[in-house]
Amino acid sequence: MAIAVNVVKCPNCGANLHFEEGREKIFCSYCGTPIIVTNENEKIYRYIDEAGIKQVETNRMVRMRELEIEEKREGRGDSFKKILMTIWLILSLIVIVICIIKIAIEDDFTTGFLMLFYIGGPVIGGGGYLIFKLIPEKESEKLLMRNGGIRLPKDILNYYDKNYEVILVSLQKAGFCNITCSNMHDLTLGLFQKPGRVDSITVNGERLTSAGKIYMPDVPIIISYHGK
Repeated sequence: MAIAVNVVKCPNCGANLHFEEGREKIFCSYCGTPIIVTNENEKIYRYIDEAGIKQVETNRMVRMRELEIEEKREGRGDSFKKILMTIWLILSLIVIVICIIKIAIEDDFTTGFLMLFYIGGPVIGGGGYLIFKLIPEKESEKLLMRNGGIRLPKDILNYYDKNYEVILVSLQKAGFCNITCSNMHDLTLGLFQKPGRVDSITVNGERLTSAGKIYMPDVPIIISYHGK
């Protein structure tokens, strides 16, 4: 009984391949490319990109590992924040109780007020600022950095006496890509005019007051400068 043999070209190297009718998977005898027969009657074949499949699986495992590390990091951060908040609440309560005792029980208003002002102020106010503003801002910056955020270069902070092109180059080197230079057209002939000098910089609609903050590369930045 004769065995039917099909001939196809390898999708990778182009060599002619012979295989028996009914085979579901073959390998190129020249380059080793694995091929699956998807429709035997119409002789349609699909190349198996095993390297690509392995790469996808590797990327998936790496991403899962990154998420796992990120979850652990966030868990440690939450634990530290809870400990810090507990300490802050205890210290604040101690200071308040001592001040109340001085004022209400010992009738020493001056000492109680001074303790509340010089000790309670830094403990309560400073601790609250640290826990509710500074730490959340740092956490937000870390998240932006992990998602591709970049930091504003510090050399652009004192921009009032600089040419807008210098600021533009500095921002572009840092990685920002959505920058608009706006000529204010506010200069006429005069001795003390400074064409091209920066008047203001806005980042995401807010006037720049400090450098070093982290933004995404496509954040809208507008450099307004004096010109004719």
